[in-house]
Amino acid sequence: MIVQRAWPGVGTRPCAYGGEPQRLSAALLAVMLVLAGLAAIYFAWPVYRALLPLQLEGGDIWHAYHADALRAGLPLYSFDVFITNNYPPLSFYLLNALAALTGFDVLYVGRVLCLAATVAATVGVWACVRSLAGSRLGATLAALWWLATAAKWYSVWVGRDDPHLVALAIMTGCLAYILRYPKSGGALIAILVMAAAGFYKHTLVAIPLASFLWLTLHDRRRGLYAIMLGLGVVAVGLAICGALYGQAFFHCMLMPRVYRLSRGLGHIGLIQFIAPALILALIWAFYRRQTMGGQFVLLFIAIAFASFIVQSVGEGVADNAIFELTIATALGLGCAFADLAAIPKVQSFGLERTQVLVVCILIGRFLLSQHVAPYLFVFSPAFRAELNERIAVLKAETARVAAIQGLVVCDYEVVCRSAGQPLLYDYFAVSQRVAKGEMSWQDVYAIAAARKILFVKLDRRVDVADLR
Repeated sequence: MIVQRAWPGVGTRPCAYGGEPQRLSAALLAVMLVLAGLAAIYFAWPVYRALLPLQLEGGDIWHAYHADALRAGLPLYSFDVFITNNYPPLSFYLLNALAALTGFDVLYVGRVLCLAATVAATVGVWACVRSLAGSRLGATLAALWWLATAAKWYSVWVGRDDPHLVALAIMTGCLAYILRYPKSGGALIAILVMAAAGFYKHTLVAIPLASFLWLTLHDRRRGLYAIMLGLGVVAVGLAICGALYGQAFFHCMLMPRVYRLSRGLGHIGLIQFIAPALILALIWAFYRRQTMGGQFVLLFIAIAFASFIVQSVGEGVADNAIFELTIATALGLGCAFADLAAIPKVQSFGLERTQVLVVCILIGRFLLSQHVAPYLFVFSPAFRAELNERIAVLKAETARVAAIQGLVVCDYEVVCRSAGQPLLYDYFAVSQRVAKGEMSWQDVYAIAAARKILFVKLDRRVDVADLR
């Protein structure tokens, strides 16, 4: 039973808190368990992989290197043409603090923290749907879908030493509180936490913007105050960074980058992975556009989509730019699931039959993929044996690099870091400077020669990115 609760000036919204929980039929329970099983299988692979010494793509080791530099007393930000740290500082401090507390390498601390953040974001999605008055069943579906989506389609980011998912989890939790208690003092504290999280990872903008606008819908004066409060925290944070790191901080954060509209439009293809859930969320939100839940879902999806496209225009921006759109889609999916009767066609087809069909479509999209590593990890001993072989290759390559006299740059950074070599060269930063005309490849070769840097090509099996 769906109870309607009035909200002054906005109309009504579907609310499941006061209604009886839906009883799951055998068919609906079965497909929900299948989805849960897939989410567990998909998540098991990055959990295991995070504990291996192999590289999970360059950014994984890059982040650990900068945490190493901070611990060694070296500057986080500099004007070095070969190295540019364009990430805000908080993640590096937290990694070193946790490493000092636990005694583990910052690389593994960062990976485990990312895994924990993925779970926390899953809980945050569940809480957001409940805050929007979605049913427990809808919230559970949204959470399972988000976890399976992140671990399946964006697996290279799950269990990786990178701050993006950590900041996303923090902001999703804050969003859940704001949605539940928009007029409380705690909502303003949540805005402060969101702004601070921007100094952990700075490219998450859709959740804060949606939160600001949501608060404004409830109370214009309060919303404007929240915006000023958030911007004030950002201004203070930038001033502190400027005082601590000088002009080098802004030089690095504004590193040269090539922007191409065609690249942003090309990234629209990534929506295929979340398309079934996104379509359902939009259809439901359209029919419920007079309710607060429907309005927020439409607002959040629109902002997240715009942010995704704008960020994708820049070179080096990967599929993590779609994370906020994925969160917005999960919220819409969860709100829609128990309220599918709002869609006229569902009424004739039957609510429970439609729910089973929806879950089957979601499952089908996960299964229609060439990303088979999670299945192989669970069911193939040969696949797991190959991982052990790759670790042996890594050890051999590390010994080879460690025996080289002088400074070495590896095409796979995990080997150089394992061999005790410092970070000397950031290929992406250098390539962007060349592309923007700030230097030429001849300049790069000359500087490398002057610094007596040797570039070494390694066995690609030290990286597991190709196992996706």
